Amino acid sequence: MDLAERLTRLGLPKASLTPFLALGEPRSFEQHAFLWKPGEPATHFAILEEGLVRHYYVDAQGRESVKAFRGPGEFSAPYAELILHKPSRTFVQALAPTKLLLFSFERFEKLAENSIEFQRVARRFVEQHFVAKEQREYEFLQLTAEERYLQFCAERPEHLSHIPQHQIASYIGITPVALSRIRARVAKTPKSVVRRR
Repeated sequence: MDLAERLTRLGLPKASLTPFLALGEPRSFEQHAFLWKPGEPATHFAILEEGLVRHYYVDAQGRESVKAFRGPGEFSAPYAELILHKPSRTFVQALAPTKLLLFSFERFEKLAENSIEFQRVARRFVEQHFVAKEQREYEFLQLTAEERYLQFCAERPEHLSHIPQHQIASYIGITPVALSRIRARVAKTPKSVVRRR
């Protein structure tokens, strides 16, 4: 499935896609390469074509906290910093060979001032980001750690081989040891059911 088809499935109108995608600069990143690091200017955003990236923080003791994973058709950027015109606070790293389109946020904003189509594109990505945030909040408040793990596996089955277990543990808010125990239980009970919204 190509990028235009993925974005159409997200609800972006086809008429908006051609001029929008034409603004992007194709970029490729090797596995483990960084798209952004803390302190760097947050002036661009990316739409992934292939691959996988993770967004994470590192505290003063060097501990990592995984904020998000993003795959093909998804938006990637230090989002809050981009809007606030501040340097990135976030590491964004490729977990697999990754191809993306890189967009100047300033240029996009200027074009969107006079383009209903670009405004529609922006709104769709904001909506997608908001829904993802709401879903993550719901999962932490309403699901057990095992249910969060199963939900994650169901949402990103094609990416599991690229994500180390300690990063999955960080993302769902548990220790690697706790995740190992969950994985052992799940292996014995393959019909575990995840409660959904």
